[in-house]
Amino acid sequence: MLGKLIKYDLNSSGKLFLLLHGIFLIFCVFIRFIYMNRLDLIAPVDEKMLVVSLLLFFTLFTVFVSALMFYTQMQIAFRYYRNLFSREGYLSWTLPVSGIQHLWAKIISGCIFMAADTLIVAAGILILATGKNIRDAYSLIANETTRELGMTLGEFSLMLLILCLASCICSVVMVYFCINIGQLFPGHRVLCAVAAYFITSTVIQIGSLIILFISGYFPGYEFFAAEGATAADFMIRIYAISGGISIVVTVAMYIATHYMMKKKINLI
Repeated sequence: MLGKLIKYDLNSSGKLFLLLHGIFLIFCVFIRFIYMNRLDLIAPVDEKMLVVSLLLFFTLFTVFVSALMFYTQMQIAFRYYRNLFSREGYLSWTLPVSGIQHLWAKIISGCIFMAADTLIVAAGILILATGKNIRDAYSLIANETTRELGMTLGEFSLMLLILCLASCICSVVMVYFCINIGQLFPGHRVLCAVAAYFITSTVIQIGSLIILFISGYFPGYEFFAAEGATAADFMIRIYAISGGISIVVTVAMYIATHYMMKKKINLI
């Protein structure tokens, strides 16, 4: 039954998800040929105009990517709330399925969407950044970049991608946790869920900064450069601590969500 629930979630939201992300990839291919491939990064005719155009492009691209990722997260939250806590939730809870099975189906389908979103965005960036002119320009600073990072740019990018994929689990669980928190209130549950999300995010960020400060990894990399550490060494340490924090927080939020789902506190 768990597999059927996951399949239902994927089919219900998959069409619009694929449409929007397909448009994103087509946009990246289009921009690659009409803009990126025409850039002269080694000997530009007008350096000021090049910088302005790149800043404008990266700003618009960042907004586009942020909107796409925001849509994915909102889609996951909307499906969870609608399927379990709205009028449609009445039908969901009449199925011969436990609350925990509903929760795991949503977690798995949500992680699939988040991971797919991350991979598609990464593919779009790869499409834009692998033109011959960009590769030629990067070759001029490749040795310095590799020396500073402690690894090649490709290896560094792969590490970031893996970390982003791993963070999908924490993001999904936190969304569901906050929605469940909202259900504990007698009214304005959606607003309470949004407030819970911002409060939870703020607490996690402040707690993480405190732990990093206590561990000696805050405020920055410059304190480690003098010891011969590379940027990659510093970031690996930071991500290791952040990853440990994320695991603890994710487990704690899952346990709380599991408890609320099992006890069916204001679920319908």
